[in-house]
Amino acid sequence: MGRKKTDEYNEAYDLFCNTELTRKKIAGIVKVSEVQIGKWAKDNDWELDKTANQVTKEKLVRGFYQEMANIKKFANTEKRNLTPAETDQIIKLTNSIDTLGKKYNLSNYHSVLKECLEWMNKNDNETAKRFGPVMLEFLKYKATSLKND
Repeated sequence: MGRKKTDEYNEAYDLFCNTELTRKKIAGIVKVSEVQIGKWAKDNDWELDKTANQVTKEKLVRGFYQEMANIKKFANTEKRNLTPAETDQIIKLTNSIDTLGKKYNLSNYHSVLKECLEWMNKNDNETAKRFGPVMLEFLKYKATSLKND
């Protein structure tokens, strides 16, 4: 007996969002057509989920600190003080870090809902199947509302 379509979908979704595998490779692993993977990805906006998985608060903060370090390193290499523009950039980066600490971003919501859905899937698969699409709609809503804040 073959796997259920939902199993194929869920595995494809996980591979798409959490790996760098191509659609063709995912199709081979899951044993569905590459066209089907593309349809699922397009119809369910998997690119948004993949981005949410990759853009975490920690990665953003780390990137901001790296950018500040690069600005300072450049000035030190030239044996000079920071320019007003560089100082302004560091202030903006610092403010961005502070803002991230005070407000949830889409990645925070995605992480919590993903963890909740994984737990639910292990404990009550039928409930997880019902809540998964609702959680995705919530993430889309939050994506829109966070853009407007």
